Amino acid sequence: MKKTLLGISLLWLALVAGNIAHAGNNAYAQDNTILDDVDTSVEGDWARIRIRFSLPVNYLRHSPQERGQLLQIFFNIAFLQAQNVSLQEEVRNVRATPVMPGTIITYEPPLSHNLQREPSSLKVQFDHVVNYEVRMGDDRRSLVIYLPIVPAETKPNGAAKSKPDKTNTPEK
Repeated sequence: MKKTLLGISLLWLALVAGNIAHAGNNAYAQDNTILDDVDTSVEGDWARIRIRFSLPVNYLRHSPQERGQLLQIFFNIAFLQAQNVSLQEEVRNVRATPVMPGTIITYEPPLSHNLQREPSSLKVQFDHVVNYEVRMGDDRRSLVIYLPIVPAETKPNGAAKSKPDKTNTPEK
């Protein structure tokens, strides 16, 4: 009886320890990612894609400047703690809606894996050519892409009536 009880106790202890170790690895994997979340919204005549990061970032530049199907955004990670930063590609998807194109956002670490010397980048692939404006988020942990909402009858050459509101966002 004592051996059975001891065996059950050891088995229970092993299961608990295994679950704790597994939970710890999941927490590390989540903390290790650069991309936190991507959300979308509509602000007046503009659709907005906000890309949130798990660490503060410094926006550097983007290319092409105003229009394209493939947008590349370059940034540095601020307050770099290399032991907690992902050096692996990460992907997020945005579903197409009547005002938002389908979008694939890919985090690409520098080829050298030296985050202090080379900038990281996001590759933003839209499902068709769009006009856009890119800005640093006001929380220093996000980048924002504004897309003009164009009526269906003027989509090929149309443009939004006004720029997105620049309150609470840093100047370019």
